[in-house]
Amino acid sequence: MSSAAATAQSYDRNKSNRIPVIRHLIASLALLALAPAALAKDVAVTLGGDMIGPYRAMDGIDDPGFAEVVALFRASDTGFANQEGAIFDLADFAGFPAAETGGGYPLSPRATATGLRAMGITLVSKANNHATDWGVPGLLATRESLRAAGIVQAGTGDDPASACAAAASGPVALVSAATTFPPMSLPVAAVSRRGLTSRPGPGICALHVRPVRLVTEGELRTLRGIAGPLAMAGGPDGQDVRIADQHFRAAPAPGLDWDMKDGDVATIMTAIGAAKPKAGLTLFAVHAHETAGTADDMPAADFEPLILHRANEAPAADDPVPAAYVPTLLRQAVDAGADMVVRTGPHVLNGIELYRGKPIFYGLGSLFFDFGGRRSYTAPGGQTITLPPLWYETVIPVVTFRDGKLNEVRLHPATIDPDAGPSVGLPRRAHGEAARRILTRLVDLSRPYGTVIRIEGDTGIIRPVKGAPR
Repeated sequence: MSSAAATAQSYDRNKSNRIPVIRHLIASLALLALAPAALAKDVAVTLGGDMIGPYRAMDGIDDPGFAEVVALFRASDTGFANQEGAIFDLADFAGFPAAETGGGYPLSPRATATGLRAMGITLVSKANNHATDWGVPGLLATRESLRAAGIVQAGTGDDPASACAAAASGPVALVSAATTFPPMSLPVAAVSRRGLTSRPGPGICALHVRPVRLVTEGELRTLRGIAGPLAMAGGPDGQDVRIADQHFRAAPAPGLDWDMKDGDVATIMTAIGAAKPKAGLTLFAVHAHETAGTADDMPAADFEPLILHRANEAPAADDPVPAAYVPTLLRQAVDAGADMVVRTGPHVLNGIELYRGKPIFYGLGSLFFDFGGRRSYTAPGGQTITLPPLWYETVIPVVTFRDGKLNEVRLHPATIDPDAGPSVGLPRRAHGEAARRILTRLVDLSRPYGTVIRIEGDTGIIRPVKGAPR
């Protein structure tokens, strides 16, 4: 018998003590309402990177390595990944492909969503550069496919107010945002005309960021003179020089800095703070391609808008050092209440940090990476790039919490099948030499953050340092 039921029986038998019993009844009901968050002792969360594909149903796949990956997700209380692309059946779709995309039109059938849920993925981030490749109708159709399969999404909403709101699956509430996106992905408030009001426009939770080139005062004056009417005032004090999407700022030494839009940051941090009542743990995921590198391996095609080009691939996409704003943002998320943070977007592994005892994953690469056996990719602008081997290696963390505190992170290395065949694009648990190679690289990438990863067999282990600030 539940505590609430027993209290109700006591209330009937002893009416002289109604007030204290009523108080106890209210407390018991409140406790039951919070049970998923407050009463859970041990919680396991399995995290995946980008899901680029799969582009088919996953029934009947006979691959032992993939089965090991599936087991990791099924054994957890919540399985998370970033769902790129659209999921719907094209034969039933009444919409159109969009002119502005995140670099193509990835599309999976509705059966894919059912397969993802069957493998234990219950929570996905949808704020990314591919959310509106098929326009707003494609986004809505994708959300419906996920909902019908029993997968919870966060990062999109029917209006600006709801786009950044947290959504919960089991013991985890997710807030999802993107810094890499085409302009059309933004949600739009309702518009009134001649006494009538439209519906608002759905879109993603967006965080506007911009690179700022630091130059000397003299260089800035020269630049302003050369640009002439193309130079516009920019920056918080109007002293920057803006030329199209490029910003230049005077500084004592040359370099590269980044700005984040304050209002967007405030909206996201408020959403993180409000997520806690929805579940016992809060996860923040941001889709951010931007790195510290500046070399563009795939320059924009002639007449290709630079902002759309960068919504596909940022310069130096494989640089494992994130853009300067990224650590600032992710640590702010922890300060706002996030228990774990995942950056998606980069196709290669990045390091891991324990900040205030909370894990920050600066890049997990891909969970699925399905290019049909091809080793190259042609962007919408016509540029062709070769897909490097490191894009087919990843790590799948299983993060465990005890009484709401981080207990352990177990890192399971995996490789992704690049070849055409029944397992193309699927992750497989790595063992032996491959596992050690991936884990050793992750150890090196995490060392600058002061993170110690112990390798035991084919698994990496991170445990919080005793006495670390909470």
